[in-house]
Amino acid sequence: MSGGLCFAVLASLFVVDLVFAFNEGQVYRGTIREDALEKQEVDLDFPLFVRNRKGLSGDEICGYTVYKPNSAPIPFQVILEDRKTGSAKIVLAKGSELNYESVKSYEFEIAADDCVTGAHSVREFVHIDVEDVNEFAPAWKEQTYIAEVREGLLHDQILKLETRDEDGSEAFSKVCQFHLLTTEVPFEITKEGYLRNTEPLDYSSRHNFILEVQAEDCGKKLSDRLLVNILVKPECKVGWKGIRSQMGYVVKSGQKSVASNATLEMCDEVCRVTQLSVSIRLRSNETETGCEIDTDAISSRSSICGRHPDTIDLLPGGKHLPSVDGAVKPDGVVEFDGKTVAVEVPAETFNGRLESRFTMSTWLKHKRQSAEEEEEKQHILCSADGEGMSRHHYSLFLHNCRLVLLLRKEPGPGVDMNVFQPAEWRWRLPEICDDKWHHYAISMEFPEARLFIDGKLFVRSKRNGDIIDDWPLHPSRKVHTTKLIVGACWEGTEGRFGQFLRGQLAELAIVNNDTETDHVIGCINSCREKIDFHAISEMDTGMSVSMNSAMTQIDISGHTKESVENLVSKIGYVNPRVKMTPESSHLTFETSVRCADGSNVSVIDSDVTIDFVEERPSKIMLTGSTQLVRNDHEVARGEKIFHDLLIVVQPSVAKDSDLIEMQAASDVAHHLELCSVVVQPEFDVANEQFTYPENLVKQLGLTVEFSTYGVSINGEAKIGDYIDVMQAVQYVHKKVDDLNTRTFHLTCSKDGGTVVSNELVVELDVIHGEQKHGQSADRVAADKLFHSVSNYKADGSKISTKQEEKSSGVGIAAAVVICVGFLVFIIILGIIRIRSVHQRSVEVNVEERQEMEWDNSALTITVNPMDNETVCEESEVNGLHAEETDTDDDIGSFHDDRADSSDDEHGRAKSHDLEWDSTTATY
Repeated sequence: MSGGLCFAVLASLFVVDLVFAFNEGQVYRGTIREDALEKQEVDLDFPLFVRNRKGLSGDEICGYTVYKPNSAPIPFQVILEDRKTGSAKIVLAKGSELNYESVKSYEFEIAADDCVTGAHSVREFVHIDVEDVNEFAPAWKEQTYIAEVREGLLHDQILKLETRDEDGSEAFSKVCQFHLLTTEVPFEITKEGYLRNTEPLDYSSRHNFILEVQAEDCGKKLSDRLLVNILVKPECKVGWKGIRSQMGYVVKSGQKSVASNATLEMCDEVCRVTQLSVSIRLRSNETETGCEIDTDAISSRSSICGRHPDTIDLLPGGKHLPSVDGAVKPDGVVEFDGKTVAVEVPAETFNGRLESRFTMSTWLKHKRQSAEEEEEKQHILCSADGEGMSRHHYSLFLHNCRLVLLLRKEPGPGVDMNVFQPAEWRWRLPEICDDKWHHYAISMEFPEARLFIDGKLFVRSKRNGDIIDDWPLHPSRKVHTTKLIVGACWEGTEGRFGQFLRGQLAELAIVNNDTETDHVIGCINSCREKIDFHAISEMDTGMSVSMNSAMTQIDISGHTKESVENLVSKIGYVNPRVKMTPESSHLTFETSVRCADGSNVSVIDSDVTIDFVEERPSKIMLTGSTQLVRNDHEVARGEKIFHDLLIVVQPSVAKDSDLIEMQAASDVAHHLELCSVVVQPEFDVANEQFTYPENLVKQLGLTVEFSTYGVSINGEAKIGDYIDVMQAVQYVHKKVDDLNTRTFHLTCSKDGGTVVSNELVVELDVIHGEQKHGQSADRVAADKLFHSVSNYKADGSKISTKQEEKSSGVGIAAAVVICVGFLVFIIILGIIRIRSVHQRSVEVNVEERQEMEWDNSALTITVNPMDNETVCEESEVNGLHAEETDTDDDIGSFHDDRADSSDDEHGRAKSHDLEWDSTTATY
C-alpha cells in the first residue's frame, strides 16, 4: 500500500510538470476492466476533444497521434468522432487483451493532427488504469492441516489457515471470510484465518475432530473444501509414554519386551536433566520359589535344564504307592498323612545301594506340628534292615524342624570298622516348618556334603551344620535284605512301618555314583518370573545399573534422558511357567528426576499389569473391500485404499467358549508388528505416492519405509492402532490420466513374522472423463457388494452381522421367483420351442451393518434364466468390532514372599461378553 501511494504521488508530480512543459495540455484519466473486449471504450474523466488549437492552422482535425513513452506496445487507439471539434474516444485496440496481473496501468501522450498542414497540436497526457476482475478463487497453501490441541484449555490460535490467490488486486486476492462447514463442533475461524476452540476439549469423550472449511475472497469466489484434522491430546503429565498399562503374556513364549517404545514425557517442564533414576520392580502372586509343583512342570524343567542322564525318580507321580485314598493328588503331588502312607521302592527301580558320591533331591512341603510330634523322626527316605534288626543304613528325615541326612558306612574293602566316620549331617532350617514348597538337594562327595535350598547353596556355620560321627555298620547274620521306603522307615524287628512323614512330596530323585551339577540344581529352581535385561554393554559413561539376585528389581541411573530411555526400552519379562495362573503380575516403574538448578520433578509411577494368556495357534484375518471404482479427480486428490479395513486375530480352532474370550484376548495379548503394502507393477516415484497420518504414526512410535514396491509400517502396536493407521493411508497419482487400474496387496504379521495374515488384494479402477456420470451408480453398487462378501467364517463358528428380517425375506423371495421363472421357461420351451428368452430382475436390499457406515441403497442383480448353473452363495460376516478397549478390572492380588502364611488370595478376572447375532443373510 505505502509503495503504491508513493508511486501515485510521484506520478502526479510528473503529470504536473508535464502540463507546464507542454503548454498546459489537458490530462486525461480513464479506467477499463481487464476483461474488456476489442473496441470497448475507456471511461475517461473528461471528454476528449481539442481544447488548445495552438499549432493548428486548419479548422478540421483528421486524427490523433499516439506517443509511446517506451518500446512497450500501447493496446489502445484513439477513434476520431467529430472533425470540427476533434471529439474522440479511446478504445481497446483490435487483437489486444488486458491483464491486470501483468500491467496495472498505461500512460502515453496524444496530439491532434491538422488536416491542412499535418501539424500536431499541443501534446496531452493520458493515464489509463486497468481494473482487476476476480478471475481466480483462493487456493490453499497446504492440502491438509493437522494440529494437536491439549485438552481442558482454550486456544486462540490452534493453527492459521493460509491461502494464495492469483488475482492481482487486494480486493480480489484477499480472503474476506472463512467458512466452517462442519456443524456442531466447538471451533470457529477468525477473519485472519486462525482456528480456535470455543470450549475446552475433553480427550475422554473425543480423540479428534475432522473439520471441513472453505475460504471466500472479497469477490465472493469460494475455494475448494479443505479437511483439518484436530488431534486432542490428553492433559500432559510428566511420566512414561509407550509403556502399556496391560500386557498379555502367552505361556511358554519366552522373553517379551515391556517398554520397547518407552519415552519420558517431560511436558512443558523447563528442566535440564542432570540425574534420572528409574527403579523397576516386579510383584507377583507366585509360590515361594515361583515354581509349579506338579509332575508335568517338574519334568519339563528338568528336561529343559538338562539334568543328569542317570537320574532315578524314586517317586514318579506316586505310581508305586499302594492304594491309599487321597494320597496322590491330580497333579502328582503325594501327601503323607504320618500314619499309613508309605511306599517301598522296587529293586528294579533302584537297587538300594548308595555310593560315596551321589545327589539326592526332593520337593517338600511341611508345617510345624506339636512338640510331641516334632520329637518323632519323620522319614522322607529310609534304607533299613529287612528283617532281624532295625538298623538304618541311610536315610533323609525331619526332626525338630531340622533336615538330617544319615549315611552309615557299609562294611567292605578299605573300610576300617574301628574308626569313626562322618555319619549324620544336620541342618536347622526355618523352611522345613513354614508350610511352603521348597526344593532341597544334597550333593555328597564323602565326607563332604553340600545342601542347596531352592537352588541356593547353604552356607555352614558353627551353630548350624553339625556333623556327627559314628561307627561303620558291622555285618550281621540276621540281616539278609534291606528295604528302601519313601515316607516312612521299615522296622525289621517288628515287621512294620514306623516314623511316618507328615507332609507332601512332589519328587524324589537320586543320581548315584556321581553328582548333579550346581548349574542344573540352580536351573531347576529358576522358575520364578523375573525381569529380563541384557543391555549392560549399551550403558553410557556415568550410568549405573544394579539388580537383585532374583531379578525382581533393577535400578537404572544416568545423566541424560536419552541414555536412560534407551536402557529402559530394553527391559523384558520372562516367566518359565508351563501352565496358566489366574493371578496377575505387576511391573512398577518408579522415577526421579533432578534438574541442573537443583530442583526435582515429580514423575507419576507407571504400572504394567501382566495377565497370562493360554497359548493358542492364532491367525490374522484381514477383511475389507477388494475392488474400488473411483473417478480420476478422486485419485488425484488421494484415495483411501483400505478405508473399511478390519483386522482380527483368532485362534486357529475356535470353540464356542472362545467367542466370549476372543475380544478380551485380542485387547490384552494381540499386537501387530508389521503391515506392508505391495503394488503391482512397481511404483512410478515421480508421479505416485502414499500418504499416511504422520502425527498418529509418530505418536504410536511406528516407522514407515517406502520403496518402489510399496510401503511398510513397522513397530509393535495394538490391532486397533494399526487399523486407524492403515485406514488413513492414501494413494495419490499426479498423472491420473495415464492410470486405469492399480492393484494393492496388504499383509500384516506378528511374533517376529511367525504369524502372517492372509493377503488382502484391492483393485482400484479409475474412471476417466465422460465415464464419470454413467458409472457413478456402478461404483456404489460395487463397493457395497464387496463390503458384503469381504468377511469370513472361522472353522464352522457361525459369526454373522445383524441383518434385518426384511432383508432375509426379500432374498428368499427373490430365490423363489428365480426358480419358478426358470421352471416355467423350461416347460414353455419344451412345448412350443419358439419362445424367446426373458430375463427377470430381482432386487436384493443389503441393509447396513450397525458398526459400519455403508450406503443403504439397493443392489440390483440381473439373473439370466438361460444359464445352466445357478450359484447360491451364503456370506457370513464376522461380527468382531475392531476397537480396542482398556480395562483395569483384571488386576489380581499378589503374595508377599516375606509373609509367614502361604494362603494366597486369588483375584478374579472379569469376563467381557461379546454379543453375536447368528442371523445369516442369503442372497
